[in-house]
Amino acid sequence: MEGLNLIGSQPFDTKRLKIRPFNIKDAQFMYKNWANSDNVTKYLVWNTHKSVEESIEYCNSVVKESQALDYFHWIIELSEIKEPIGSIGVSEIDKDKREAKIGYVLGEKWWNQGYMTEALEAVLAYLIFVIGFDKITIEHFTENKASGRVMQKCGLSHSGTSKCVLEQKGGREVTNEVYTITKQEWFAKNIRI
Repeated sequence: MEGLNLIGSQPFDTKRLKIRPFNIKDAQFMYKNWANSDNVTKYLVWNTHKSVEESIEYCNSVVKESQALDYFHWIIELSEIKEPIGSIGVSEIDKDKREAKIGYVLGEKWWNQGYMTEALEAVLAYLIFVIGFDKITIEHFTENKASGRVMQKCGLSHSGTSKCVLEQKGGREVTNEVYTITKQEWFAKNIRI
């Protein structure tokens, strides 16, 4: 089995979005458009940012990590307004099994408009077709039904549940719905001969 094509977080465009690596200027938009919202972060493992400094610190760490060729994390920029509205990235990698786990976030103002589906479809294509992962997993808190619908639209199948302890949120335990797609399933859905 050949190895993964590790080329890092390359930028690409979709119909309405720019999917690109983080830069430090993104911090102000991250804070304004999603990280400061309790409504958004209630479905995430991290807490709401209390100040733009927290977003700056986070963006700095992502920019630093982005030098690694096995690091995949992007800003989702809405082309129409040239502003970041969310982010998407790989949270875990198993290089031996060629598997990756994805996480994503989108500002509430842009929910239910197909932006996350558009971003996820593009990132799945990149990770499977370009990088060479054999399996992608994504989880969402059970109560976050909209996230599950995004996964289903992108061809992922429900494969079970898992428990997660939210260390940053006082050790609260939540149930996650687990979705997966394999390379074969992705090709069957996306490649027409």
